[in-house]
Parts: sequence; structure tokens; C-alpha cells
Amino acid sequence: MPRRLFKPAFAAAVALALAGCYGVATASWVIGSVEGGWIYKYVRPWTFRPVLVALVISSAAAVLLSIEVKGRGVHRLLIAWVLFATCAHAAMHAGAPARLQQLYVSREANSFYSLSQQQTASDLLRRFNRVRLNAPHHARSNMPGKTILTYGLELISTDTRVLPWLVVSLSNLGALLMFVFVRDLFGDTRTAVYSAVLYLFVPSRVFFFPLMNTVTPVVALACACLLVKWLRGGRATRAMLFGVSLYGLVFFEPLPLVTGLLFAALSALAIYRRWISIDRFVLHSCLVLATFIVVSEVVALATGFQLLFAFRQIQSHALAFNLIEARPYPVWIIANLGEFLFATGVAQAVLVVAAPFADRPQPGAGWRDWIDRPIAVTTIGLLAVLVATDLAGVNRGEVTRLWIFLASFFQIPAAYFCARAPGSGPITMVLTLTTMHTAMALAMVRFVVP
Repeated sequence: MPRRLFKPAFAAAVALALAGCYGVATASWVIGSVEGGWIYKYVRPWTFRPVLVALVISSAAAVLLSIEVKGRGVHRLLIAWVLFATCAHAAMHAGAPARLQQLYVSREANSFYSLSQQQTASDLLRRFNRVRLNAPHHARSNMPGKTILTYGLELISTDTRVLPWLVVSLSNLGALLMFVFVRDLFGDTRTAVYSAVLYLFVPSRVFFFPLMNTVTPVVALACACLLVKWLRGGRATRAMLFGVSLYGLVFFEPLPLVTGLLFAALSALAIYRRWISIDRFVLHSCLVLATFIVVSEVVALATGFQLLFAFRQIQSHALAFNLIEARPYPVWIIANLGEFLFATGVAQAVLVVAAPFADRPQPGAGWRDWIDRPIAVTTIGLLAVLVATDLAGVNRGEVTRLWIFLASFFQIPAAYFCARAPGSGPITMVLTLTTMHTAMALAMVRFVVP
């Protein structure tokens, strides 16, 4: 991006993010739609405390961001960021209307825990649809993966004071997968670190700790990592692992399958750049599908769980829910985008548009020189996923919680934009505004009712 355009684009992102913080502070930003029948309610007035918490967190983050990222030290730096972010999340949630333990054990807020106390894992899988129909609301509308993960966490600890933080820690470890995905795709360590940092502070992810939706981006990012490693290396074993990961994604949460549009765009880029030949790609794609089918059949034989049948039942439940709750499609086509802006971070949403132009154009560069770059393909792919998910109309409201996985991927263009600037000033400013937005909203809005 020419220098004369870089600063205005960043200034616009900062100005709109400040306006968003003002909207939260004055409780004038409606999160959802009154006409559409769903909003997240402000339950507390503004106080200076969350701003102070955000400033302390941002000051400490600025020190970490000033550390040069290179060599093997980057792995230690990432671990430091995960630990720091976990402490920051604890500080922000200290001012929230409900405590994490209270939310985790709540039958209404986190029915996966309630279901895990009532059913064994084997019985859940063997009689999934029958069990699901008698389960609390969220467990009734989800695949069994989140409940199975709850069983797994209880192998580590059964203490309800510890379990919520195991969920938070697992979700935060997604930053490592974000780093691997972006580094392998862009070949740029700085962009990868910045993407991991912004992932750790995605507003919607922090709002909904310790619900299982915050783990969904970890599963989606695992698929993305395996995809890029397969496309880069062209190995059959990686294609098979990608097929296994797709089964895991559907088993845990089918909605992120819409990222297939992004995956298709990255596959086209890989073929165009000859990371993988088209013949090998087609052959391996068949191997991915075959692996998915084999895993499905093996699980069905071993446990009695039928993945596709369960998926159809969950899909029917989601469509029926919109009718029962009287959430009109036309209203939410627009309202969902406004809520997604709140969930993603205003600055990040603005920089999505600017990121593909953040590099200086080469003399005589044409449109093909712009479009075949990973950042351009990633941005176009993400926008396609957003539009397709919105137009599908399956989710009408509550996208702050349901689209956490997509908000996580939307941090990448902002990280790329900031990585093109000298110094750590831009990324520090974006992170500061995001933290302030998150801390204020978390203290003022009841996102989860225990």
C-alpha cells in the first residue's frame, strides 16, 4: 500500500474502533436486533474500572509486542503470550456479571456439563438422538463432540473451580495453531505472531468463556493447519490426516464447515502457485473423502454413533428453532453483520478491506500480481465465508457466540496489515482498542445467563 494510503486506512480503523468503544460505554450500541427478537442486554452502567483493567493489560502487552520475533525464541514468546492472555482474561472476567464456575455448572448456560453428569460417554454415542431429545437446550442443538470433550476434561480434574479454566486454557492454545497456520501460509513469522496475539483477544471468544463455543476455533484451526501442510508438502499422509480432522470438526461443531470456501480458495492458490500439482490434488482429495468415510464407519461400528444421521437431526433442529422463536430472515441478514462487527473487533473488521493493499506494488504490477498473493486470497475467502454464512440464514442472532470461529480467522488480515508497518505501534493500538472494547462490554453486558 502506498505510504499516503497506509496512514488514512489505519486512522479510519482507529477512529471507528474508538466510536465503537463509545457506543459500548454509553450502552447505545445494540448487540442484536430488537425487531428480530434477540439482543444481549446491558445490565450495568459504565464505570472506569474496566478501562483501567484494559490499560494495564495493554501496557503489559506493549512490552511483549516490543520483543523482536525471530529464531527459536518465537516459541517461548508464544507460550508467554498464552500465559499472559490467560491472566488477562481472569482480570477482565473478575468484573463480569457472573463467575466462570457459575456459568460452567449452569444447566442453562453450559448444558454439556449437566449432560455429562447424567449420561456415560458410551451411552451418549450409542443412543445420541434419543438422549439429545431429552437434554437441556444447548446439548439438544449440538453434536456430541462438546459433551465428549467435557468427559475428557474431567479425566484431568472434576473440580468445578478448575474445569472452566481448563476450557479457557484449551481455547487459548489455539493461538499456537493460528501461528502455525499463518506462518505456513504466508511464510512470515511476524504476521503469524501478530495473528496469534489478536486471536488471544478476540472479543467474542473472551465474552463466552468458559462455554464450549470458545473451543470451536481450535478445531477449525487444526483443520486449517493440516490443509496448508498438505498443500505445501503434497503428502498423502497429510491428506489423510486432513480427512480425519474434518470428521472431528463435524463431530464437534458442523457450522465451521462453511470455511470450506476459504479452504477452496487456498487450494486454488496452491495449484496456481504449483505448491501441489492438480493431478495430485485431485487424487488426494479423493483420499480425504475416503478417509472421512472410513473414520465415520469405524466410529459407527465401535460406538453405534451415526455421524450423518446426527448431522441431519441437528440441522433440522436449527431450522425449526428460527421458526419457533420467530426470528425473521430479512431482519437478521443485516443485523447479523452488525453483531459480527461487535464480536470481531471494529479495527480488525475495517483492516480486512485494507490488508490486501498493505504491500507496496511492484513497478508494472497488474491485477493478477495482486490477486495471486496469499493475503488477497485469504481475505476474499474470508469475506466469501461471511457472506455465505449470513445468507444461509441458519443463524439468526447470537452470532457473537456462534461465529467465534469466524471472528478468530478475521484477525489474520489485521495482523498482516500491522506487520507491514515499521515498529509495533499499529498492532499495539489495535490490541489496546480491542482490549478496551472487550473489558467494557464484559463488565456491562450479560452475554451468558447462568
